[in-house]
Amino acid sequence: MSEKKYIESAEIICVGTELLMGHTLNTNSQFLAKELVSLGIPSYRQIVVGDNDERLAKQIQESAMRADLIILTGGLGPTTDDITMSVAAKVAGKELVFDEESYKNMSAYFRRLCRNMPKSNKKQAMLPENATIFANHNGTAPGAMFTTSAPTDEDPDRIVHLILLPGPPSETTLMFNSEVRPVLENMSEYTFTTKYVHLFEIGESEAAERIGDLIDNQTNPTIAPYAAEGECMFRITQRTLQGEKEEDLISPIIATMQERFGQNIYEIGTRSMKQVAFDLLLKNGKTVSFAESCTAGMVSSEFVDVPGASQVFMGAIVSYGNSIKTNVLGVSEDMLGSLGAVSRECAQEMAEGARKLLKTDIAISITGIAGPTGETEKKPVGLVYLAIADENGTEVKEIHLSGNRMRIRRVAVLHAFNLIRKRLS
Repeated sequence: MSEKKYIESAEIICVGTELLMGHTLNTNSQFLAKELVSLGIPSYRQIVVGDNDERLAKQIQESAMRADLIILTGGLGPTTDDITMSVAAKVAGKELVFDEESYKNMSAYFRRLCRNMPKSNKKQAMLPENATIFANHNGTAPGAMFTTSAPTDEDPDRIVHLILLPGPPSETTLMFNSEVRPVLENMSEYTFTTKYVHLFEIGESEAAERIGDLIDNQTNPTIAPYAAEGECMFRITQRTLQGEKEEDLISPIIATMQERFGQNIYEIGTRSMKQVAFDLLLKNGKTVSFAESCTAGMVSSEFVDVPGASQVFMGAIVSYGNSIKTNVLGVSEDMLGSLGAVSRECAQEMAEGARKLLKTDIAISITGIAGPTGETEKKPVGLVYLAIADENGTEVKEIHLSGNRMRIRRVAVLHAFNLIRKRLS
């Protein structure tokens, strides 16, 4: 039987009824798709199948007729509904055999937790014969790679590679990066270099129009636009044959984008807006505080997701009620009575009050109407005021956002970080 040297296509199958029912967010497919792209392996389908033997077997068989590689995640646990390993082995005509090394690794894992290993976990050490075993350094279920025959009229000796990974994302990510990726690097004909250009305060359609000539004439590299909540992004990917050295074709495209988008570009890379804001604060030796009304702590919560945030973030005031705005932040009662909490003046006084109270170099404030109630003729849902205060004074920004309550608040958070970016860059 001859084996294909290169993998030309892949499919991702995520197994679990909890995924189908929406109880668990399927982040594994996103992670694996990005990794396959970086390896030069096109993935054409992502499929979710419940914990059902018949449906899973049928899906593996169907995918095997289309793809050279099938990656399955989930269903490798010790319970009766964890069926992926047994079903995939049966489809491939493989016997499950006891793997002593995997069993020892599981036993060691439970000893580290100071727990006795349940007898049911022995099931996880039953793995397909002659499979490549992937050790699990973050859990109990080992992964495996083996092949199944999938002959066609053109290639009667055709085989397909199956890779089975555990379902928990922390286990999937670590196992793929440490165990699987080195194997797949030698199975792709191409390598792909990808860079991302992130934009803010411009819509996807307008952004695409500005570089329409680049998109229309793309060959290699390719340019793909993406829209996210409140922002958009371009993915630029150059394809290179394995072992070949080619000139950098991405940088000239990025240079053109910089000319046409200017300050709308907040990142060329993979950093989020909050990471960019944090890095600028750290680089400039500045501290920051927040005064939040309509976002009610979302800015602070998002910011502390960044590792090391405590180096620059001093604190925040959630001034949802007017009494907190006046009694804590020092916002004028007369101003609130005449202009209201959703006003330029209130945003300014909130930022200046937070900076003074929390003794930071920079303070950001947000006040607005997130809806669905609270609007007036002059102040519609989506009206938000933000202010940034520092030693050079206070700048107030008025924005008008659309969408439901949560979207308005989330996009307002991005605008808060963008104020920091613009002030410090």
